[in-house]
Amino acid sequence: MGAMVRLYSAVSLDGFIATPEGGVEWLAPFDDQDLGYADFYARVGLLVMGRATYEQTLSFGPWPYTDKPCWVLTSRPLDGDIPNGVARWQGDIPGLMRRAREHDDGDTWVVGGARTIALFLTHGRVDQIDMFVVPTWLGQGLPLFPEVAPRLLPTLVRSQQYAGGVVQLTYRTRSPFDVIPASG
Repeated sequence: MGAMVRLYSAVSLDGFIATPEGGVEWLAPFDDQDLGYADFYARVGLLVMGRATYEQTLSFGPWPYTDKPCWVLTSRPLDGDIPNGVARWQGDIPGLMRRAREHDDGDTWVVGGARTIALFLTHGRVDQIDMFVVPTWLGQGLPLFPEVAPRLLPTLVRSQQYAGGVVQLTYRTRSPFDVIPASG
């Protein structure tokens, strides 16, 4: 398979990517593990994220994605000192979906948040999901998979256990429209 649109995310055992306030400090005990991020990131050519994820990433310190273009989905102009490579997506959603799949610089990483992930899932535009299930129970927070009816048919292609109980689950997705023959 060539360039893909991918999700790559840590998720609590109960399905959350962050606390209700957007905090990810619960991941700190697992920071020293090599979960293959460098290899994944080397294949990424474009990042897509929502406004809240963009602002949260900025709040962590220096912009970590200086070597990759990043489209931020927002209706408002970006404020302040905008990092190199960051731009607000100003086109329509079908154009975004087409460009995310057609660019030739590597995979597209749908970074988050929940609405951006839901947008790509609802349109059947996620090719692969890499979930790192972390053995932590948050009880509440921001879900990895918001309530959408995407009608995807995921296939597990890999699972791997890491130290401390972290498990990577990798799914390839396909729309049911890709597998249901046309009547006629």
